[in-house]
Order: sequence, then C-alpha cells, then structure tokens
Amino acid sequence: MAYHVMTRIGPQQYVSEQGAYGYLIDFLKSCSATRVLFLHGTKSLKKALRYLPRVNELDIDVVDRTFSGECSYQEVDRVAQDAKEKHVDVIIGLGGGKVLDTAKAAAFQTGGVPFVLMPTMASNCAAWSALSVFYKEDGRCVGHRIFPNQSNLVLLEPRVILDSPYDYFVAGIADTLAKWYESESLLRQVEQNHLSIKYARASATMCRDVPLKHGVQAVRDMKKGILSDAWQLVMETNIMAGGLVGGLADQYGRATAAHSVHDALTVFPETVHLLHGAKVAYGIMVQLALERKWEEIRRLIPFYSALELPANLHALRLGRRSKQDICRLAEQAVTKDKTIHLLPFTVTADSVYEAIIRLEALTAETSQNE
Repeated sequence: MAYHVMTRIGPQQYVSEQGAYGYLIDFLKSCSATRVLFLHGTKSLKKALRYLPRVNELDIDVVDRTFSGECSYQEVDRVAQDAKEKHVDVIIGLGGGKVLDTAKAAAFQTGGVPFVLMPTMASNCAAWSALSVFYKEDGRCVGHRIFPNQSNLVLLEPRVILDSPYDYFVAGIADTLAKWYESESLLRQVEQNHLSIKYARASATMCRDVPLKHGVQAVRDMKKGILSDAWQLVMETNIMAGGLVGGLADQYGRATAAHSVHDALTVFPETVHLLHGAKVAYGIMVQLALERKWEEIRRLIPFYSALELPANLHALRLGRRSKQDICRLAEQAVTKDKTIHLLPFTVTADSVYEAIIRLEALTAETSQNE
C-alpha cells in the first residue's frame, strides 16, 4: 500500500494531575488574553466549579456560553459567531466529548483562535484528537471533520472525571477498545517500516490490553470513588491512547466497521438512550463477525457482560425489530460515506446482515452455556 501520513500527534500542552486547572492562569497570561469564550455543559460546570481558578482576577472578560446538547453544524456556527463578534482571544471548552468537539470546530471556523479543552469525562478521545463528530439535533450522526491543528492545551483534573457518571466511563472503555479492532487491519496493510506506524500500533495495542486487563477493576473503583492506579491508567488510556492511534497513523488509524455500525444504529429511536461507546461496542462485535473471528467474540463476551455492554440486538432494544428493519440497519452501515469500506475485503449490506444474524446465534449459544 502506498504510504502517506500526516501526523497530528497530540495537544501542544497536556496536564493530567490534581490541580491541573490551575495551569489555565499561566496559559492565558502567556497568550496575553483579554477576552475568552467559555463553552460548557451545565452539569459539567457544576462538577468542575470547585477546582476552577478565578480567571476574573486577571482582568479577563469571560463570554459565558452554555452548550446546547449536540455538536451540530448550527451549534458550531452559533459558538463561532459569538467568538468572532466578541473578538475573543481564546476558546475554552469544558465538558464531555460533544462540548469539546464543538469548541474545536468553532475555533477552526474562526480562523484559528487558540483553544483549551478540559474534559470532565473519560468517555472518548475527543480531548486528544484533531477531529469533530457532527450530529443532527435529533441525535443522528452526520459525519466528522479532521482539522489541521491540535488543541493548544488540554487540562485533565482526575477528581472531576472520577465524579462523572460511570456509564460514560464504560462507554469510553468500549470506544477505546474499538481503536484496536478497527485500526489493526488497516495498520497491517502498510508495508513500509515507518516509525509513526509502529507507534500507532503500540498505542492501538494499549487500547486493547489496558481495558481488558484493568477495565473491570477500574469501573469498580470508580463506583466506590477510589482514585486508584487501575482507574487512572484506564482513564488516561481512554483519552490519550485512543487519540494517539489516529494522530500517529492518520487514515490508517481511523474508524472502520464498528463506528459505521454505530452510525447506522443512530437511525433507530430505540438506541437514542445509548451512549456513543455503547453503540460502538456492538459495532466491534459485528466487525469481528464480518471478519469471522468467532473465538475473539467468545473471549470478549464475559468482558462485555461484566461491563453491561451490548453484544446483541436484544441489548440494543432492537430484538423485536423485523427482518426488514435489520436489513435496513445493515444497509445504513454500508452507505458510500461509511468507513466500513476501508476494511481489506468487500463489505455489502448482505454480508453485514449475515454477520448480525450469526452474532445473534453465537451470543445466544454462549448465554445458554453459562
């Protein structure tokens, strides 16, 4: 395969420790910032407020904006327009992945205003990656956009993330796990011995090994409010290692089948309640079924069960859908815009449907044998 990669390795600066938010003051001073736009979720701000520095002591105007709830084109336009009209020097995004994706896209749309990302959950690699995923206001995924630059600063306060809903953390574990299963077949296609690919593969391996070894314990510790080594390792793997795969390998570290299945699931209203990572978790299983890796599916089923991740249609609340509906799910997963076609073999709606049905049979058989 011809090799062409544009690496976007990570943020210019990254601080992950208790008291990390305090570094925001030094950063704003270094930028000579006089006005910032602060985009945040309502719940996220409430969790983080006690740890935030007093920016008003720097004589900086703060344009406070509450996130609408979706990283939509309309929301990005709104934030970017505010940033332009108010002539802000820095955009700060605090919250979950959709808040951070909106801040990234808005900063790009303003022509490159510096931006700071402060994740309050470890549900994905949004704080690390140079892309945004866009949704319609009703929650349907409509694609993503890759940006030419990373964030200027990422600040990660473990105590805030530990206090976030653990189901988002579990979703992050699933999304991280997908980095291995989706990129592995792409990385194997690169014949040249380039160091960036080696680093990407090492990061992808961590995305598999760390969650499988420490994920269950990390979730237990999080439920108890314990800032353990296992939790810290899994939390940073969700944010950093997942983002490094695509950052180092570019198109060879992108999403393939699992995220295409995720996108297809967003069409069905029964799945609206499921987090991004939960739908991706099911997508991993469908991808493995497409690849006929039945033993790997069997290996993952106990892990899925322990974390209550969906491995079949019943867990997605789609168990009563007709054959015609499941065919429509398969068709949505293979539309021309989907990354499932990056797999090194031809994928059709029929092959996805067959994978779904065979996965149903395998998970049912495993359940009966437990």
